Amino acid sequence: MTSPPENAAELARLLKVIADETRLRILGALAGKPHTGTDLAEHLNLSAPTISHHMRKLVDAGIVTSVQDAQRHWYHLNSDLLLASRRLPISEQESSNIVVAGDSEKDGAFRAKVVRDFFVGDRLRDIPAQRKKRVIVLQHIMHRFDPARTYTEREINDLLRPAHEDVATLRRELVDYGFMERDKGVYQVSRAGPSRSIQVAQEITGSEQTWLQSLLEHVIPGTSADRKSRSQ
Repeated sequence: MTSPPENAAELARLLKVIADETRLRILGALAGKPHTGTDLAEHLNLSAPTISHHMRKLVDAGIVTSVQDAQRHWYHLNSDLLLASRRLPISEQESSNIVVAGDSEKDGAFRAKVVRDFFVGDRLRDIPAQRKKRVIVLQHIMHRFDPARTYTEREINDLLRPAHEDVATLRRELVDYGFMERDKGVYQVSRAGPSRSIQVAQEITGSEQTWLQSLLEHVIPGTSADRKSRSQ
């Protein structure tokens, strides 16, 4: 049985398959009861090749299952998959923050898996022990901060606490990795990436400089920098 979608990208793929008038008619018929291909062709007044074409896409996507009975194939609606899809939380933050500038396809897939494994919504299950995964978690958390402003330690803690109760470790790691700068108790998103030793550089997924530049270009709506740009 096909696993339910785990993120917005997988759900988008399923919706793309469904977003066809003929396939919606087929799914409507299957919602009532299972049908053979011949039944569907007669019921929907479609040719056998047309039914075969659309059923292949629906079966490949896992939306419909096929059971062979002698010379016939019975098609069943995978209602469990569709119900699981309805429960998938989708947010613009989730879909945009996992996609990181500078990632190759392989790096992007690895980053997305780490985020899915360690986050439930905005909440961090655990702080990863493996350094490469920990860096990805820290980079993901960095999207909570506005590069256009400074923060007190208390404000940093308030933003980190919804992710994990160990705010001291997260705060320290953000500074130690050079993602945040600290000066006399004032924190700010780093403007330039720190020089890395060969060992630490191996812990970074993708292009750190490209990621940092993309982060610096992101200004949360409502900040002073955003208001300034709109007034010009």
